[in-house]
Order: sequence, then C-alpha cells, then structure tokens
Amino acid sequence: MTHGIGLASAFRTLTVLPFPGKESEHASTTLFWFPVVGLVISLASLFLGRLVLLGTSALLASAMVIAFQAYLTRAFHLDGLADMADGFGGGWEREQILRIMKDSHVGAFGVITVVLTLIVKIAALEALLDAQLLLPLLIVPILSRTIVVLQTVANPYARPEGGTAGELVTGARWYHAMVAIGWSALLLVLVPGMPWLFVLWSALSGIMVAILIAWRSRVRIGGITGDLLGATAELSETAMYICIVFVSHLQ
Repeated sequence: MTHGIGLASAFRTLTVLPFPGKESEHASTTLFWFPVVGLVISLASLFLGRLVLLGTSALLASAMVIAFQAYLTRAFHLDGLADMADGFGGGWEREQILRIMKDSHVGAFGVITVVLTLIVKIAALEALLDAQLLLPLLIVPILSRTIVVLQTVANPYARPEGGTAGELVTGARWYHAMVAIGWSALLLVLVPGMPWLFVLWSALSGIMVAILIAWRSRVRIGGITGDLLGATAELSETAMYICIVFVSHLQ
C-alpha cells in the first residue's frame, strides 16, 4: 500500500481544502508541512485583506480576514482554545481537566476566551491594516504553524489512553521541528522587503506564549493535547499581531 508524504494529510487536517493526494501512514509526517499550510492561509488572507481594504475600512477588512481564517481552518484552533479554557478554568484535578476538554460542549470559560481573543486579534489587525502594514498577514500564519510544530516536538502527550492527537505528538521528533523551521525561514526569505524586525519579535512573542502554555499544561495535566496545540496556534497568533503593532509604533 502506497502512502503519501504528509502534505495532503496536513492540508486536510488543518484546513477545509480538499487537497489531492494520498493519506500519510504516520500522522507525524504532517508536521513537516505545517509552515506550507500556513503559507497558503497567509496568501489567501493577504489577498482578501488587500482586496477588501481597497473599498472599505480597516476594521471591516480585519474582521473579514479573521472570519475567513476561521472558515478556512474549520475553526479547528478556536475549538481547541475553547476546550483549553473550559478545562483549565473549570477543572481542578488532572482527570477532571482532561474530561472537560474532551466534552464537545462549550462552557462559559470557552466562550469568553474565544470572543475576547477574536476581539483582540481583530483590533490588532485593524491597527496594522490602517497603517497599510499587510506583510504581517504573511508572517503570522507561517510562524504560528511552525510554533505548533515546536510545541508538539517539545512535549509529551497528556492522555495515556491515547486521543485524537496522540499519534501526532508521540511520533514527533526533533527533525520535524528542524524541517518546519527550515521551511518557515525559506518562505519568509523569498518575500521581497520582508520586515525582519517584525519577524524577530513575532517569533519571540509566539514562542513565549507556547512556553507558557507548555508550562501550565505540564504542571496541571502532565503534557499537551490536540486542544492545547490549537490554543497554541490561536494565542501565539494573537500575541504576534499585538507585538507587531507595538513594534511598528516604536519605529
């Protein structure tokens, strides 16, 4: 039986796109391609943001871009963020937290966290678009998917009985991270006029968020889950947009 190299599986996992190709035999091979998926999301977001900005306000353009990204990713990461907020906010013991996160229902902690995250992300992106700074739309999705790979490689899986992301996390190795970093660097280097100060501070802020999530996850449940990887993507993106706004104002 012939299996794919992980590219098709990566797109089918992270987006709604019906990407052609064979499924990968091992879930971890999809990690090689996370930055490439981020690039497609980046280019689509950049095109939409530029198009809408031509005929309307920066606020509407930023809201449409964030809504489009949620659709394109099946709100996959937002769902993980909601589950993490519900579990960590409503649970006290490890087993209770994991049980809450596995529940398909969304509680008050999840709703509040997702709504506030979207508001902050839209506001930060509005500030960038209002200043005609569109390249962050290219930078952030690529870096956030790379940071998810690093999070996956660096942490154990929290559910000993297995789970949706169990094979992905347990099969992750250092070379997955190296390839993802290489892809990310290459994709950004190929962009003319790339503002490397934005890239540097974005990467630092996103990694700090990932470290914080990993630390709290290890303390409370002994590792990470698929929900926490989704939360890493969402919260690192939000932090990166905020950081770029601050850096751009200081220049």
